[in-house]
Amino acid sequence: MSTSAARLISNHVPAELDPAVQARLEQLERELAQARANEEAALDRLQRLMALTANRLANPAGDAQRAFYETILDELPVEVVVLDEQFRYLYANPQAVPDPEHRAWLIGHTVIEFCERYGYPLDLARHRSRMFEQALRSAEPVVWDDCTPFPEGPRYHQRHFKLLAQVGAGKPFMLGYGLDVTARVQAEARSQRSEAAQREQQEFMQQVLDTNPSAIYVRDADGQFVFSNRAMAQLSGAGHATPQAADEAARDAARYAAGDDLVLATGQEITSEDRLALATGEMRWFHSVKRPLLRPDGSVHVLGVSTDISDLKQAQDTLARSEKQYRDLMHYAQALICTYDLAGHLLSVNPALANLLGHPAADLVGQPMTTYLLAEDQAGFGDFLARIDNRGEAQGVLRVLRALPRGSFELRHLLYHTFVVREPGQQPYIISHSHDITDRVLAERESQRARDEAEASARARENFLANMSHEIRTPMNGVLGMTAQLAKTRLDVRQQELVRVISSSGRHLLAVLNDVLDMAKISAGKLELEAVTFNLSESVTEALAPLAAQAREKGLTFTDVPLRESCPLPWVVGDAHRLNQVLLNLVSNAIKFTAAGSVSVSSALLDETADTLGVRFCVADTGPGIEAGKQALIFESFTQANADTARHHGGTGLGLSISRALVEQMGGQLRLASTPGQGSSFDFELRFPKAPAPAVADATDAAYNTGRLVGTRVLLVEDNEINRTVARMMLEPWGVDLDEAEDGTVALGLLTQVDYDLVLTDIQMPGLSGIDVTQRLRQIPDPHRAATPVIALTANAFRADVERYLAAGVNACLTKPYDEATLYQTMEALLPALPPAAPAYNLAPLREMAKGREEFVRKIVRSFLANMPNSLAQLKAAGAAANWPEVGRLAHHIKPNLHTLGICDVAPALEVLVRLHSDEPAATPEAPAVLRQALAQLVAGVERALAGLCAELTD
Repeated sequence: MSTSAARLISNHVPAELDPAVQARLEQLERELAQARANEEAALDRLQRLMALTANRLANPAGDAQRAFYETILDELPVEVVVLDEQFRYLYANPQAVPDPEHRAWLIGHTVIEFCERYGYPLDLARHRSRMFEQALRSAEPVVWDDCTPFPEGPRYHQRHFKLLAQVGAGKPFMLGYGLDVTARVQAEARSQRSEAAQREQQEFMQQVLDTNPSAIYVRDADGQFVFSNRAMAQLSGAGHATPQAADEAARDAARYAAGDDLVLATGQEITSEDRLALATGEMRWFHSVKRPLLRPDGSVHVLGVSTDISDLKQAQDTLARSEKQYRDLMHYAQALICTYDLAGHLLSVNPALANLLGHPAADLVGQPMTTYLLAEDQAGFGDFLARIDNRGEAQGVLRVLRALPRGSFELRHLLYHTFVVREPGQQPYIISHSHDITDRVLAERESQRARDEAEASARARENFLANMSHEIRTPMNGVLGMTAQLAKTRLDVRQQELVRVISSSGRHLLAVLNDVLDMAKISAGKLELEAVTFNLSESVTEALAPLAAQAREKGLTFTDVPLRESCPLPWVVGDAHRLNQVLLNLVSNAIKFTAAGSVSVSSALLDETADTLGVRFCVADTGPGIEAGKQALIFESFTQANADTARHHGGTGLGLSISRALVEQMGGQLRLASTPGQGSSFDFELRFPKAPAPAVADATDAAYNTGRLVGTRVLLVEDNEINRTVARMMLEPWGVDLDEAEDGTVALGLLTQVDYDLVLTDIQMPGLSGIDVTQRLRQIPDPHRAATPVIALTANAFRADVERYLAAGVNACLTKPYDEATLYQTMEALLPALPPAAPAYNLAPLREMAKGREEFVRKIVRSFLANMPNSLAQLKAAGAAANWPEVGRLAHHIKPNLHTLGICDVAPALEVLVRLHSDEPAATPEAPAVLRQALAQLVAGVERALAGLCAELTD
């Protein structure tokens, strides 16, 4: 604390030390004593006079003498009244009641009546009445003080009342007088107020000084405390943790008190920093100011003010250590550290950064930062400084130039973190802490270059596979499509065998392609699994059924242990297709390589929880086995156990690689156990989430051709003529009204002119692709035409391609080669829902004709169900061969039966076909498209009636 602060406190020590206040109090006490003495003297005189007066009043000598004494009483300087035993006034002198009119009215009335009449306080009147009553019962005088309000101010009286007995009548009365003690009361009040003010001042100053954290005290010449605040009391209190601490505290206190002796000896103010022990034993530092304090009596005391500066001392020590650490950091740290102002001029640079920049640190100070930046970064450095000033900090990578011998430079990359320092009274500046990450940047660039090359290679491989898929699937669509159409024609046995071989070879080639594509997806990490609900046991059993027949044809014993034997309802969620693909690969390999013996497949429940099933699959054979050294190789891509395996058994060597990858992706591990000459065993374990069994579907096995496509107007966009022919041969028998476009430009012209129900489009076409056509279709102003459903017929089998097509506006995708049922069902699903169909048949006329003979009706129905399927088969065959006269004959043949059973919704189509059987010259055949449409409608309607009539026999 400063010397001026000590002087300020010395002027506000407690008031008991203030001589002016003390003199004022002494004067008030003298005035009060004088007032009390005067009052006592007056009271003594009045008591003697009132005793004499009372004696005279009690023993009157006549009216004249009474009047004489009343005159004397009227002149007395005190209030005098006389009351009877009813407290009614008999006499009152002018000092008691100054107003003559009031005084005259008072005689014969009580004090309460008087106060009520003239508006004096009733509380005062009631109090006096109670005192009168007390005096009436007391042998001794009754004395009390009261206050009477007056306009000029209240007057205080000491009242004396005494009971007297009147001679003659013998009735008692009371004599009372009131001595004015206002002067004494006012003197006492002044004295009390002065004392209260002094105490208040003392308490106020004590509170003020007690709240001051500095220790404040006053000591006299004998070393005794005259005053101390709370902080000083705590500082000088006893109670230390150990004797050693108490001894040390005593030595500190002695050194501290020695300063008081020096002030008393020299009369000079002194300051010091002292280390003192608190009562808790904690050591603290204090800044002390001690000065002499001159008292009114000439004595000298010591005023001391000590302020705790321990935190300041600690902060100074911390700052000193921090400054040293900062200097050490700047000079010895490996980090690159510098400071610069908001204009970008360097203020300090540590040796590490100076060494990196290739300049002495002294030469760098004061230089603009831009001097050491890459030229293209210099222009933006001002904006960088503005951003730091606004945000307070920044981090990133800075490119700087390192000076090399012979005037050359090297580019370095610094990872920096900078922040603004704002201190009061100082210009803000920036601290930058950075590290040289040049090697890491170069390594990352090299790594990125390698990643880019790898991605480019992957893209090239993916593009190659996609192109290969497209180029193979496109002709395969023609091969398999034409083979399927050829199989529908009349063929002899040899021709049927040739068609079967073509179809089998084509599908084998397609399987090889699928294996290659699956391997490519696995290598690229793009193979995705589906999550659908399926019956694990039934799915595996159905998938393996063809291979079981193949094994038996080869003379092998085929054993299948289905999962349902250990788990009754194995409904799970997973990818049934991929699981079956693994099992088919393993079982087909087992059959392929086993010349004699057996092949066994088992599915067994390992464990079961509330939510999952753990299942083990095993495929074992009695084939040649695999040598231990070659067992790991067979899982490698394009690798087989022996060099001549492909020549003897075929295959690409991808099956096991794909199977292992699929099992691992499903969460399992494909294991092999094999002994040469004894056979091999492949097994794996998977865990499936459980699923509830789905609701039982309608068991009706209706053909996919529902007749829904009859009359549907379809645009086929395909640049490959063979594929157009395949599609045409599929669509026309369904009654589709087909238009064809050889490229996207022609297709767009048709789409802007014709309302189509569906568009079938290839994707890869010269000029405008199928995606281009779809996107431009969606932009046609007519909203109905723009919403035409589009089915992509693509040779690209990657899911990413399909997702891209769907995102571009395509409604569905079919991968070439596609089968008829899938195409039909996809087209049907995209058409608007039809209103509820009319009843397929009506038996009411037949029942009316049977006149209640229900058995007759059932006989007719059974005959229809027995014969009509054969007629429909003949109709379909004749239609496929374009033998329209035969179609007409068969239609004419079944017409009466259809009429009998009320199958009326086929009537228009039936009439078109029946005309083909007419011998009339005017009967000109319709166009082939119309005939195919009518035939499709007729077949669909009759098949619907057949399905419904079956229920008639079971009711």
